[in-house]
Amino acid sequence: MLVSKSRLWLSQHKEVFFPVILILGTFLSGLICGALTLHTLHSSQLEELRQYLNGFLQGVEPLAETSQASGFHAWCQILKTQLPILGIIWILGLTVVGIPLIVFVIVARGFVLGFTVGFLIKEQAVQGLLLALVAVLPQNLCYVPALICAGSIAFYFSFSLLRGYRDGPVLSGVLVYSLFFILILLLILLGTWIEAYFVPGLIRLLVSLT
Repeated sequence: MLVSKSRLWLSQHKEVFFPVILILGTFLSGLICGALTLHTLHSSQLEELRQYLNGFLQGVEPLAETSQASGFHAWCQILKTQLPILGIIWILGLTVVGIPLIVFVIVARGFVLGFTVGFLIKEQAVQGLLLALVAVLPQNLCYVPALICAGSIAFYFSFSLLRGYRDGPVLSGVLVYSLFFILILLLILLGTWIEAYFVPGLIRLLVSLT
């Protein structure tokens, strides 16, 4: 009885689950490809990345406190990076040809994250793992779920437009679609706040202890 009910529920909601599974799989594929790409880089490219990482770590002042002005400036810069991505996914979801581009954006974000974490661990071993945990993980606990949700909703809505929107007037559908993105925006804003005000302190603490 329970199995039959589960199958019925899944069959009724398969149109919602398919975009989620596809977008999640796409993101994980990009993540893995980003990590594996490290093995294809030339030694000179790796050396440039090492110099950049070492310069970043040497420029960190372990005991310094982040001023409100510098924290706000960092927050604004992070917003300029994160908000356009969310806006692009929102726009692509409103078009009937946006599906492949949505997939591309998700793959690209996964690739960058996988490459970054993979490089830190490859070059710094245990310290790199710790650096990834304090410098990359906190904000991505917000960014990644927001990205998966945004990509899934945009994929579903774009696919609905492609086959002919059947859930009521298109305008009301767009309003509901946009409301979901406003909720996702709140999660993105939380991630940017963590990255701008919380993560720098963790990095300084890690540098001071190593």
